[in-house]
Amino acid sequence: MRNISRFRLRAHTLKVEAAAWLEDVRMCVCDQCPGEDEHVQNEVHALLICQDHRVCELRKHFPFLFTPFFEDFSATQPFLLQQVNNQLVHDFLSQQNNRLFLFLSELMDLFVAGRDQSAADQPNNLAEGHPQL
Repeated sequence: MRNISRFRLRAHTLKVEAAAWLEDVRMCVCDQCPGEDEHVQNEVHALLICQDHRVCELRKHFPFLFTPFFEDFSATQPFLLQQVNNQLVHDFLSQQNNRLFLFLSELMDLFVAGRDQSAADQPNNLAEGHPQL
């Protein structure tokens, strides 16, 4: 559940968010993609475009989430080659399928693996109604 909330609220560690805090556009480039193409690692890139083999394998496990929205998606090419419009991304994220949340959670696990999450993972007592001191 935490990964889904982070993704939807942009409270994640994708490169685009880290670069916004550091104010360095060069830090936005996806470090997961193979090859020399420099793609901005943002939410759309992570969802649909990243060609990292682990991300592609994850998409292959959830083809039923993608095929109603993206004609180019297939088991042999589990990524898109071009950007998509915001409405299509919104429709994808708004679909009524509980498995979408599992996909998003596992996707975020792949992108945060190996990164320092210590500050984000600290308990904050907000659930008990007590702000952090």
